[in-house]
Amino acid sequence: MKFEIIKENLKKAVSICERITRKTLSLPVLQNVLLKTSGNFLEITTTNLELSITWKILAKISKQGSLLLPATFLSSILNLTSSEKIEATEENKNLILISENQETQIQGHDPEEFPIIPKMEKEFIWQMDSVKLADGLGQVVEQAAFSSIRPEISGVLFSFQKNKLKIAATDSFRLSEKTIFLEKSGAKDLFFICPQQTCRELIAVLSQEKGVVEVSANINQICFEIMGDRPDQIKCFIQSRLIDGEYPKYEDIIPKQYLAKIQINKDGFVSQIKRAGLFSGKVFDVKLSTFPNEGKIKLFSQSVDIGKNESYLPCKIEGQEQDSVFNYKFLLDGLNNLKSSEVSLELNGSDGPACLKPIGDDSYFYILMPIKQ
Repeated sequence: MKFEIIKENLKKAVSICERITRKTLSLPVLQNVLLKTSGNFLEITTTNLELSITWKILAKISKQGSLLLPATFLSSILNLTSSEKIEATEENKNLILISENQETQIQGHDPEEFPIIPKMEKEFIWQMDSVKLADGLGQVVEQAAFSSIRPEISGVLFSFQKNKLKIAATDSFRLSEKTIFLEKSGAKDLFFICPQQTCRELIAVLSQEKGVVEVSANINQICFEIMGDRPDQIKCFIQSRLIDGEYPKYEDIIPKQYLAKIQINKDGFVSQIKRAGLFSGKVFDVKLSTFPNEGKIKLFSQSVDIGKNESYLPCKIEGQEQDSVFNYKFLLDGLNNLKSSEVSLELNGSDGPACLKPIGDDSYFYILMPIKQ
């Protein structure tokens, strides 16, 4: 194998692929990245057996071949290389990197040791804007929670319905849903659960690559293909297993009405919740009270070890006086996912679910349960 490549392109690909390598005594090969030439491209591949990433880079290939290299070490070497271009040659399973005033030899391994990544049969295919998908996943992915008892809530629900995609996640205490509208309708409605780690890695890739992402799935696996500059060119290929199980019917807990509705400036609300959180107890509880006649809310928190805090914020209020206690960290998570400067918070008493929404955007909501007193 022999090729010449732009250093920044190789550095970017290795750093993204290297994220999913993991250190295991039983399978140390998973700490490696596979370099393989294919025509005029260099393919960078890593896997943890559940998720695999392949990144294709245009390079000047003089000799075809493949080699297995330690992923983290290769990434560190590239970070310390200042040259714009790198020449690479494989000799006796070692990779020799030549750049301006530098020559480095990295001991590699037999590429035959690398796990075989099965080729997925595409049964259903959709296309969408990569940035919209990354932003949408970023608003829901952290609400998923690992659970060995209920593995279905360990991932994000993808629900393709005609010309839209709904993605949702829950940890049983809170729930978020984002709707992404698609330019083309799919051939069939489809529902599947994508692991949380896959979604996190997908966000890291998509947030840097503006363009079109093609999503394909079958009963067991999902594949995300980021298209290159040419319509027929795939730049990045992410393949993952799906979580088996039936996702909770969360539509049943979405409030259809409210007892009180607050419209408030997000930044001011966030600031006062953070302040109240400093005085919260062991369950991070902050009490929120509404005063419709006075057009304000009160945030109260108290700790026997620290003291207490009480603050008032002006806002628009509809409905009745309400007292609800929330985990302030969960409340902040929801607010930080809202993109608007003004937000609404719908309350349903001390036991009913509350709902956060951005003003002017009906495509997203965040539901959280109050702390029972």
